[in-house]
Amino acid sequence: MAFNIIDNDAQLLELSQHLSKQPYFAIDTEFVRERTYYPQLGLVQIYDGEQVYLIDPLTIHQWDSFKQLLENPQVIKIIHSCSEDIEVLKTAFNAKPQGLYDTQIAEGLISAKPAMGLAVLVEKYTQVQLDKGHARTNWLKRPLSQEQLKYAADDVLYLLSVYRQQQAILQQKNTEFIVFEDVNDIIEKKFKPNLPELAWRDVKSNWQLSPRELAILKELMAWRLEYAMKKDLAVNFVVHERSLLLLCQRRPGNLKSMSHIPGIHPLEIKRHGQRLLECIEKGKAVTEENCPQKIKRVAELAQYKKMYTALKSEIQNVANQQNLNIEVLASKRMINQYIGYYFEVTSWSKEEDPELSKGWRGELLNEKLHKKLSNFLG
Repeated sequence: MAFNIIDNDAQLLELSQHLSKQPYFAIDTEFVRERTYYPQLGLVQIYDGEQVYLIDPLTIHQWDSFKQLLENPQVIKIIHSCSEDIEVLKTAFNAKPQGLYDTQIAEGLISAKPAMGLAVLVEKYTQVQLDKGHARTNWLKRPLSQEQLKYAADDVLYLLSVYRQQQAILQQKNTEFIVFEDVNDIIEKKFKPNLPELAWRDVKSNWQLSPRELAILKELMAWRLEYAMKKDLAVNFVVHERSLLLLCQRRPGNLKSMSHIPGIHPLEIKRHGQRLLECIEKGKAVTEENCPQKIKRVAELAQYKKMYTALKSEIQNVANQQNLNIEVLASKRMINQYIGYYFEVTSWSKEEDPELSKGWRGELLNEKLHKKLSNFLG
């Protein structure tokens, strides 16, 4: 199929007006994010059921009409695996999409494969095999070849067919609303501010550190994230996370002793050594009572295995009753979050209600799971 290139403001306005009158259309984005903190948009693909449109963001300046379209809940936008695309649309247009339908999430409700890739999904519903040969393209480079443009167009060309077939199944099961709820949850997470002072909480091995080491980690991670956002650099291109963990444990007092720590790249010390030392000293100066508490993991709780097994068994019963895939209903991460919340495993465990207590999952599970856990709370 031929495709229309949209590369000026007038064409985009006309397309946005056309699409705002459609009940739905397919959308995808191509972007580059290798060394940058923020994704760099290279192309937006649209298919309205008759024509594929490829929007070139490098030559367009007026995005208001397109942003309004993305935020219009009356027009359904069909997308596959939306998480990164939501971030791209937020960064490029400050658009908070509404009416977003994710074919990957929908497939999780239909089959036992909650993370099915686009090529597999398209082949299942249309018997077409997609060429994935241009997945590593630099989408900011111009001109893009016809092969690259065709590859990008194919990412939306079959989504409407997938959507219609999925919709027929989901409507029979009365579960289509779940797709929109789960997408909205992803959107809300993507629009939560990324606070530098909380970045240390996301370090996977933070549980291995002492309170003093955590105080230093907190300073280092906050500085790195602020720097990455300001300079638009991927965080590990500023200083690698493993280097920061080594600094927390070794706590060097000068550049010379820092340079003797195996595993820290000399360029990291050359560029940021002085600032890293300042963060370490700041962390050392935190009073003992103000250091973060040593992090306890959910799996360290007494009777954790029994609790996890009891909750999972209850969830499996509900999944069977509702004809749902258990992984879609409740992942291991969600179950652990639920346990962590009720036992206040970390000082921030109760800052947010667990996912299994909210929305459609909460309606199905919260009362049952709370009753199960109450047997262990005493």
